[in-house]
Amino acid sequence: MHICNNRVLVLADDFTGANDAGVCLAEKGMRVDVAFDSRYQGDAQVLILNSNSRALPAVAAAQKVSSLLEDAMVRFHPRWTVKKIDSTFRGNIGAELEAMRQTLNCTQIVLAPAFPAAGRVTRGGCCYVNGQRLDETEFASDPKTPVVHADIARLIAQQSNLPCQVVTTRTLATELSQSGDEPRVLIVDASTDDELDTVISTVAHSEHQTLLVGSAGVCEALARSLTVAQHGPLLAMVGSMSEIAQRQIIALAENPRVECIDIDVDNAFSGDARVDARKIADVLRQSRHCVVSTRSDSDTRKGIDMQCQQRGLTRTEYGEQICRYLAQVVQFALNESQPGALYLSGGDVAIAVAQTLGATGFQITGRVEQCVPYGHFLGSSWQRPVMTKAGGFGSDSTLLEVVNFIEEKMSD
Repeated sequence: MHICNNRVLVLADDFTGANDAGVCLAEKGMRVDVAFDSRYQGDAQVLILNSNSRALPAVAAAQKVSSLLEDAMVRFHPRWTVKKIDSTFRGNIGAELEAMRQTLNCTQIVLAPAFPAAGRVTRGGCCYVNGQRLDETEFASDPKTPVVHADIARLIAQQSNLPCQVVTTRTLATELSQSGDEPRVLIVDASTDDELDTVISTVAHSEHQTLLVGSAGVCEALARSLTVAQHGPLLAMVGSMSEIAQRQIIALAENPRVECIDIDVDNAFSGDARVDARKIADVLRQSRHCVVSTRSDSDTRKGIDMQCQQRGLTRTEYGEQICRYLAQVVQFALNESQPGALYLSGGDVAIAVAQTLGATGFQITGRVEQCVPYGHFLGSSWQRPVMTKAGGFGSDSTLLEVVNFIEEKMSD
């Protein structure tokens, strides 16, 4: 399962908690927005909703959580849905879990509250802070939201009838595979970051929709998993017929990790984009860079007028059809594989790919070479780096430098 491309929705019950949940994801290069109400209209990869409900009565907290989540899900369709809780269980844990479960219409809740870096661990379904049971620490006398139990199931039972079961990272997968129609909370014992990483991996491979619940520790584990998955080979679509673009492809001939695929222009009018996409996906799955082009020479370019006449098309219509086809090939290839980045050479093919992938804009991050800016598509499910280059720009080594850039990223 490829998880790096998918959005993350987090619901926190206070502002600082929301920022704690998001900072680790932002540090990994994801765009993270914290929204205070349902008026959010952005294109973040990670949307964090702050319900500001920690000190509210349970009923009011549940209503606010449901309202925020319902509004957000109209526009934001995440792969990961996370309930960020306080690592010492202050707030309306049971009420807000139940509200999110009902709104999402899911039965699986995986609660992994441990935050080892801050001394919070879970043993036997109980929360410990720096070796002490939670109910023996200062948090038991918190002036606004005191926590009187260390047993997590008892804390949830104060506001919810959700059944709870204590599991370990070794038994979590089995329990998830046996999930039925009845909702339940699986409380995961964990005391290390490695165990939290196992929780994320296990949930990622579950076939059922799962609400992930935890403190900043589980958010950091999620960030680690998404970052690891971002590494991968380059998919370069060279739509330009310029001579310099062709020389840039030739310069890659000595690189054993690069495979070049030529697409017959006639395929754009009578071929199946899925067939060409499978060839690309096969290369990418081998962790090899794939450079795709409609390789042409001067005779091919001179024959375009004849092709247009035979097909009853203007030169503009002819070019647009080729770009649409190449964009479809990219889309199908991305559905079957997960390259680390896209390289789009030629303005017409670049915008065709952007539109086919549902992008509403482009967020510029920097540049690889003088003529190769890179960034991310806005509004698209494809959220890995995208590099663009005008067809006639650059030197013979430009594409080689791009591949070297990706190689360095893959070895980080």
